[in-house]
Amino acid sequence: MDGKRLIITIILIFILALSNYTVSASIRNNLEQPIVTAFNNINANLIEISIKAQGTINEEFMSEKDIKKLGQDFKNKFNIIGELESNNNIKQLNSTKKLYSLEYIESENNKKIIVSGVDKNNRFVTINVLTYKDKYSNLNRTDLIVNIISQNVNNYKKIESNVQKIFEEYNTTPNITSKVIGTFEGNIKTEEKFNIISHITKTVDARIVEEYKNPDILSISAYSPNIDNHIYTGKNKMNLNIAMRHNYTEDKTYIFIATPIIDGGY
Repeated sequence: MDGKRLIITIILIFILALSNYTVSASIRNNLEQPIVTAFNNINANLIEISIKAQGTINEEFMSEKDIKKLGQDFKNKFNIIGELESNNNIKQLNSTKKLYSLEYIESENNKKIIVSGVDKNNRFVTINVLTYKDKYSNLNRTDLIVNIISQNVNNYKKIESNVQKIFEEYNTTPNITSKVIGTFEGNIKTEEKFNIISHITKTVDARIVEEYKNPDILSISAYSPNIDNHIYTGKNKMNLNIAMRHNYTEDKTYIFIATPIIDGGY
């Protein structure tokens, strides 16, 4: 009898382990992108979703001519449309045509080109190409930083895929930070804020590792095995950051959902 009980116990443990694995795999497969899935399950009004990607594209200190050309190349790759903005063109002030800006900044050890405009899908795109050198370490490097803001949360996967492909052309895997901003009407009480955040963490199978609260703000850091990559807060892994705060002027409660961390203030 003891032998049979042992076998039954082992089988039950195996079934439970397999069940837990299947649930986790199911959650991951159903998450097109965790913060998108989370946002779509809380009935908030979308303000914007932003994707910021950064990576090194070469180990050179580029000339003014080359970095300006690279800026134009990225303008085309990211499908920024319109004509170049000119401060001295009075006609442009009265025009309904879309415009983009291009700014070149130079100092002794670095050069930067900034391109900003709207792409063909009406998303706002800012491209920073920074090339610099360190005469003490003989370090030469050129980095690309791109930030894309959209008012359609369901375009996330396509935007991320296009960004990754452009970085792959330079044999680089970018560091990507994503953020969704939304609102609820009125001043949501702290208990309800906790309920909303708990719903989000359950949706992406995340464990809260840190929290901060005051009468106006509730913020948590969490870790989910269904979200790629992570950073550390103290000794704990985190890859999901959620914050909620009330805006008294608008009488709306804002929610910020980001991976791995909220970039900028809230």
